[in-house]
Amino acid sequence: MDYTAEQLQRIEELAHILTPASEISALLGLKSEDEFLLDIATKGNPARIAFMRGMAQTANDLRSKNLELANACAPSAIEQCFHDLKHMMNDLERV
Repeated sequence: MDYTAEQLQRIEELAHILTPASEISALLGLKSEDEFLLDIATKGNPARIAFMRGMAQTANDLRSKNLELANACAPSAIEQCFHDLKHMMNDLERV
């Protein structure tokens, strides 16, 4: 499916606020929810890039807040930060 620049921006905005993909499809008035789901599952597809960018922004915001809590010695935040560090190391090993 071809997406306009406005649709891609809206996909990113909706993903940023954690809107499920099926709801994004409905909110954008897309004809085929299945096609949209396939598009966001396809690497390199503009819809996936917009969706992932929105999700990544939120994930980054959450990690930043979690790091603040870890610096304040919140045990669960410290544990999550160690988990995030391990995830980062695992990403490096895949290359």
